[in-house]
Amino acid sequence: QILYQNKEISKFYIEGLDLLQGKYGLATQNVDASKVASVQILENHQPIKALKGMEIPENAAINLKLKQSAMGAFFATAQLGAGLPAVLLSNEAVGMRFTRSQQNMLVYKGDNTGRDISKELTSYYDHYASRPTNLLSVVSPTPPSIREQHYLSNDAHLVSLNDLRGLKKDLTLTTNINFLHDKQESSSFSRRDIFLTPSDTVRIAEDMDGRLLKRELEGSVTLEGNTDNYFLNNKLNLRSSWNTHNGDIAGSEPVAQFLQQPSFHIENDFDYLRRNDTRRNRIKANVAYTTQHHSLEVSPVLFEALKNPDSLIRQDVSFDRFNASANISGHRDLQRFSFGYTTGGSFLCYRMESGLLSGTDYVPVITDSLQNNTSRTEAKLSLSPSLGYRAPSGFRLNLSLSMNYLLLGRKDEVRQVKQDGGHLLLSPYVWIQYPFTTRLNMHSNISFSNHIGTVNEDYRGYILNSYRSMNRSDGLLSKNSRISAQTSFNYKNPFTTLFTSLHLHYNNTWRNMLYDVEYNGILSSSVGIRHPHTSHNYGAGYSIGKSVDAINSEVRLSAGYARNQSVTLHQGVISGYSSGSYSLSPRITTDISRWMIVKYSASYRHNRTKIRDNEMKPVNYFTQDVAASLIPAKGLTLTVSFNHYYNNMIESSARSSWFGNLGARYRMKNVDWMLDWTNIFNTRQFVTYSYSDISSYYSVYGLRPAELLLRVRFKIL
Repeated sequence: QILYQNKEISKFYIEGLDLLQGKYGLATQNVDASKVASVQILENHQPIKALKGMEIPENAAINLKLKQSAMGAFFATAQLGAGLPAVLLSNEAVGMRFTRSQQNMLVYKGDNTGRDISKELTSYYDHYASRPTNLLSVVSPTPPSIREQHYLSNDAHLVSLNDLRGLKKDLTLTTNINFLHDKQESSSFSRRDIFLTPSDTVRIAEDMDGRLLKRELEGSVTLEGNTDNYFLNNKLNLRSSWNTHNGDIAGSEPVAQFLQQPSFHIENDFDYLRRNDTRRNRIKANVAYTTQHHSLEVSPVLFEALKNPDSLIRQDVSFDRFNASANISGHRDLQRFSFGYTTGGSFLCYRMESGLLSGTDYVPVITDSLQNNTSRTEAKLSLSPSLGYRAPSGFRLNLSLSMNYLLLGRKDEVRQVKQDGGHLLLSPYVWIQYPFTTRLNMHSNISFSNHIGTVNEDYRGYILNSYRSMNRSDGLLSKNSRISAQTSFNYKNPFTTLFTSLHLHYNNTWRNMLYDVEYNGILSSSVGIRHPHTSHNYGAGYSIGKSVDAINSEVRLSAGYARNQSVTLHQGVISGYSSGSYSLSPRITTDISRWMIVKYSASYRHNRTKIRDNEMKPVNYFTQDVAASLIPAKGLTLTVSFNHYYNNMIESSARSSWFGNLGARYRMKNVDWMLDWTNIFNTRQFVTYSYSDISSYYSVYGLRPAELLLRVRFKIL
């Protein structure tokens, strides 16, 4: 992900065109830097031409300007890689062509060296896109927060086909198709201590092995027209997956787990805006359908009430959802003021069914407390008026009030329970921008929102969520409301290369219910109960960066503080907990000379947790990274890096972990030879310790061994 002044970018263009639709990792990892003339930063970028001068976003955009020699030509490169001690492979083939009216990029990659190539398919635009609802899970190792290449045991293959073509001026058709096939394996020992009362602690200690198989296919077709008078965007998206997850547990009793997660999603999103002088009108519509049928097999069954002669149980959960929405909006600018409204409606219908099947013959367990057949319908009407003010000094103020009336119907076919009701949901929002000078400005916003619970809280029958946990909501409808406030100050001086920012935030969340977790040894069951409570979260972050010519360096420093307060419910006992942390992260990049660059970065975090009235021992995390690049001869680049991780709560020599990596790259005409030696110290385990609500977590994660990889990358065309 690319950030500019600590804010994520809004768009990533190549020659002014958005070929990759948010999956810009495909560009940053595959476009040859020698073909790039410059990287443009478009501050306060408004991607919709018809809104220029009317709405000025905070976020910037990135545009890659290519060299003239790279325009219109088709480039194709390939890479072959092999290594030891296991059979390591790192192969790829990339083809691309860019003009100002047509762009193409074809990518294939296959890799089992611990490099997570699947991240290149991550979209950074669709933060709120619908994702599968997962009620079932396999208990498996939790990945450590270190460089993925040290622990990720994978065999990944991806194919990405991307095509953009101009149908006529300012009208483009973009097609993106991506497929991922990825096998991952993991192993660890974990120990979780749950502090139920000062004298009662539950300990869950497990050796875990996990095998995850990802098979994911996604395709989209986007038609976009973008002129000074109108904006049109229609995107059809299809997404399907056939993922499976195996897990083996060696604890008090060996347990095998197998989870199947097939899902299918289709969605069409329509957006049309028309501008007429100082007026603008907009129509948005969305239609989507999702279906998924998940099943979790567990053997043997640990819950006494579920045991059978075959000692096998399967939990099935089926989920179908259809939703449609449409709204119209209008805005008008009158000198310094702007007035607007948005009104519309939405409809949502979904059904969830679940049941347990016993034994190798998968005989249904006919017990009401273990079955669910629930449905929900939501019909919502919304109205949101807004007011804006812009002063000549640059001061801007936006006010809006979102009013939604929700008609909610819930039905439980198993227990013949039907619940209907209406809910008024209000969300006022205030946004302020004030430029103190041309270099110093402030952004601030405050908002209030309230929400109604989802289908996850509709089921009254127990669901076996994992091999050692069963949960139900008792049909309670969760409600929560939140007050959120943020303020940031940003200063930039491109002449002195000084950039600095200060960010403050506060959240206050009220909820009407908690989940009461009951433990019987390592087994747990939970049920939702009504218990209003409030949680608080607040913090601050500061960063500063500057180029120091005297030492040919770029220096950056960031610091932060965060605090969280809430409550949790276990064994019928309500426990308050709070956590506070502060962090400090310096970084420096120094050009020793034309032939050597050295980078150093470090991060220190101090975390304190309080459970009820008990202060837990503070946890100190410290990491540091040192890297150097040397160019001893033309075409030859040598790299060396060291990573250090420290955790004071680990009572052994493993509280410090060291990793080293060496690399060499030699360019010979159109061929690159690359040799990498990773984990040169052959560190085989990584130990971590942390707190979460009223629990502590200790983990020993298995790592990849020292590995040697030789790659050759060459041009085909």
